[in-house]
Amino acid sequence: MRTLLLMALTLAACTRPSSVPPAGAQEVRVVGVPAAVGSAPMNVRIFLRPESGEGVYVTGPLAGEIRSLAGARVEVRGRRGPDRTLEASDYDVLAVNGRPVMMGLVERAADGALHLRTRDGRAVRLQAAPPAFRPGMKVWVQGPGSVTVQSYGIVRN
Repeated sequence: MRTLLLMALTLAACTRPSSVPPAGAQEVRVVGVPAAVGSAPMNVRIFLRPESGEGVYVTGPLAGEIRSLAGARVEVRGRRGPDRTLEASDYDVLAVNGRPVMMGLVERAADGALHLRTRDGRAVRLQAAPPAFRPGMKVWVQGPGSVTVQSYGIVRN
């Protein structure tokens, strides 16, 4: 019986596609474009179309933020789950409309100006910040210089 069980487990391990990490495996990263799919309002899921390979459905507490980035190029990190799911533990916005972006939290500086606090701790002054920006918001911005905001998106209020 033990030999039969070992043979079955060995056969199962050999037939699993190597390009798809097993559910619960180490953290993986998928670079692609998210899109909301399904029928609203009940059955909407976030599908991440990668640049190559099989797409995944993003799950977890960050799925709503990633949904707001539909059409952007993002890198999502997390653990593979069953049924082509990826439970997101972190993500970065790489580009919007083919142009690089900077993402972070909006802060108000001592002089009253708005700054973007990036993941690496830098405080980037936001020139021409939109009136919609409030301290604590998670946003992405595009623009030259310290950042003269030319386009933006609010990821989380």
